[in-house]
Amino acid sequence: MGNKAKAKGTSFEVLVRDYLINKGFIHAHRPALSGGNDTGDVNGLARKSDMRKVAVQCKNQKAFQLSQWLNDTVEQAKRLGDAVPVLVVKRAGKGEKALGESYAVLRLDDLVQLLEDAGFN
Repeated sequence: MGNKAKAKGTSFEVLVRDYLINKGFIHAHRPALSGGNDTGDVNGLARKSDMRKVAVQCKNQKAFQLSQWLNDTVEQAKRLGDAVPVLVVKRAGKGEKALGESYAVLRLDDLVQLLEDAGFN
């Protein structure tokens, strides 16, 4: 059962990486697993002005553990040089063609900072 779940997670990570590449984030990649030193499932995204990075954690599970997943994403982002933590969660019943409808979860403070940086204030 573990291998099946791992394969499902890996498949979703690859889909998210490929989606980001197709959207122009050409440096998006899946870093090598490093146990307790993980920096997210997809790396290679950085703001051009100051190279602040984004750590993307991907989840493809039926039972949501949103708080724990976001906490883990925040910890992984810290290990990536205080990157912006973004959790991508697959929506149930949505297939590969609807990947863009996945949930993107981040802390309100991170959203506000991104909006400010993009000139929305």
